[in-house]
Amino acid sequence: MLLSFCWPRRALICGFLLLTLAGSTSHAAPQIGSPAPVIDLPTLASQSAAPKLGPMLSLPIEPGRVVIVDFYATWCVPCQKASLALSEVLAQLGDRVTLIVVDVKESPEVVSQHLAKLPLPKGAKLVFDRDGEAAKRWGQDRFPTTFLVDERGIISHINRGYGPGYKARIDRWLRLMLGIPAQMTPE
Repeated sequence: MLLSFCWPRRALICGFLLLTLAGSTSHAAPQIGSPAPVIDLPTLASQSAAPKLGPMLSLPIEPGRVVIVDFYATWCVPCQKASLALSEVLAQLGDRVTLIVVDVKESPEVVSQHLAKLPLPKGAKLVFDRDGEAAKRWGQDRFPTTFLVDERGIISHINRGYGPGYKARIDRWLRLMLGIPAQMTPE
């Protein structure tokens, strides 16, 4: 009698735990060594008075190239500082690095007005994550969040936020990934 009373309760608890665990792993944030999640987001067609969304951009995977995926918002002052640092680093590394800036939950009009005053680094590709779903898939939890993806589509490094050492860290990681000797910095 006691066994028949306990069995349904145990089954219910086990079922609840399995559903909870299954739900939490399906949305787990990617880690270093994980394949990069999908990016299939619209670009900015034009920066005119009436900006519009343009063609979709996917994560480019090419031999010998590294991709930086940087989650960004126009209101984020640290994002602006990170953008300047990325611009300086990319100027030294040539064209073996692709920068994709993912604007999260902002309109093309707001972003276009912002970029007229503070442009993105030269050659950066801007995409729009209008509903924030790509940010969730990538595990972006603060601004900026910067992912470095290798030529096989694997996340090699993640930098969350902006602070002292950001530029040096990104530079060191990119040089390591590209097989370029480390730059000597004066102290």
